Amino acid sequence: MNLRARLSLLVALAVAIAVAAVAGAAYVSASREARGEIDAFLTQRAAALTALGEVGNRFPASREMGMGRFGAFDVFGPDSAFQAFNQAGEVVAYLRGGPALPISEGDRAIAGVRDRYTQRDVWVEDVHYRMITAPYGDTYAIQIARDLTETDAIVNGLRLRLFGIGGLGVLLAALMGWLVAGRALKPVGDLTATAEHVAITQDFDAPIKVERSDEIGRLASSFNTMLKALGASRQQQQQLVANASHELRTPLTSLRTNIEMLAKSDDMDGAEKQELLADVTFELGELTELVSELVELATDARIAEEPVSEVDLADLVEQVAERARRRTGRTLAVDADGISIQGRPAMLERAVSNLVDNAHKWSPPDAPIEISVRSGVVEVLDHGPGIDEADQSLVFDRFYRATEARAMPGSGLGLAIVKQVVDLHGGRVWAEGTPGGGARVGFEIPTTSDSVE
Repeated sequence: MNLRARLSLLVALAVAIAVAAVAGAAYVSASREARGEIDAFLTQRAAALTALGEVGNRFPASREMGMGRFGAFDVFGPDSAFQAFNQAGEVVAYLRGGPALPISEGDRAIAGVRDRYTQRDVWVEDVHYRMITAPYGDTYAIQIARDLTETDAIVNGLRLRLFGIGGLGVLLAALMGWLVAGRALKPVGDLTATAEHVAITQDFDAPIKVERSDEIGRLASSFNTMLKALGASRQQQQQLVANASHELRTPLTSLRTNIEMLAKSDDMDGAEKQELLADVTFELGELTELVSELVELATDARIAEEPVSEVDLADLVEQVAERARRRTGRTLAVDADGISIQGRPAMLERAVSNLVDNAHKWSPPDAPIEISVRSGVVEVLDHGPGIDEADQSLVFDRFYRATEARAMPGSGLGLAIVKQVVDLHGGRVWAEGTPGGGARVGFEIPTTSDSVE
């Protein structure tokens, strides 16, 4: 059963329960009101006759009474039955042509007992009566019954009408539920069709038209956002594969050439072999670094298992600077405050290391590298040739290398990894030249914990 049918069924069921409750309450109320009027009529007539018995009025000797008056009181009609009996249960008076009413032990116990009566339903000759039994004088009791045939017909007719109207209401509710559910679920159907289309065609450029601002509209907007993100992700992956194949081709070609030369090196002297081996070692290092950075970029950093924790940026930057001093012998000056942020330590350490490595690559061997840390801002200043203004907005792109950098070692991925880490932490990156030469490259991480996704 689809969602539309289930919603229609639920609507019909809810309406059926409501209609049944209302119809049941109306039927019970009408039935009680009709019975209440009859009970009041019987009680009133029984009280009047009981009053006659208290003043000594007796029944006729023939026991048979005609319709009309009893004593001075007009009590009987064509839809009434009457009889009187003594404590032994013998009928002493009855209505001519009327039915013989049943006398129970409880009825006999009422004879001659003041202020006591009973009312109950009885069936006489397949006719439904409402009957009251009341005391009459000191030794008798009377029974007055009212035919319920007409009342039952009215109540039963009301019941049938209520059930008929209720059933029609349930059917109309089911129909309206079907129509309303179809209209309400149309955007969901569009979502389903679009999702199936995307699954089959891998076409992420098929957004759903959003014309509403309710929950369904928000769902459609979220779906469009998801499609846009998937499309961008696939485009980035395709671009990464294309760029990676281009970047891998150069070191692989060089390695293959050098290895082939080494394989034919019987007549090669030792110095030439050492030069080729050094070239192979260098190319292997470049290839290893490139593959490592490619794997890191290709893996979605958002699924990293590293937890978010408090990070002392000043301490982290000092550790990176100390490793760079030992590895390169270069002077690295760190000017830092002691502020902490919320982030992933290993990722932030990699970002700072890439900034330092970039500065080391561009700075002259004897020039220091200056690192500044202020309130979540890390900035690295080198004293190299600087960054052209045209390149400043591109240096964080994957595989981008300025014209001056194409002859230098590197993959063009270091600053792209920096941007990826900073984006993950909700921050921003920048790169700019300085008036005295050199470049200033850095990032800023918000200092509030809710900035990290």
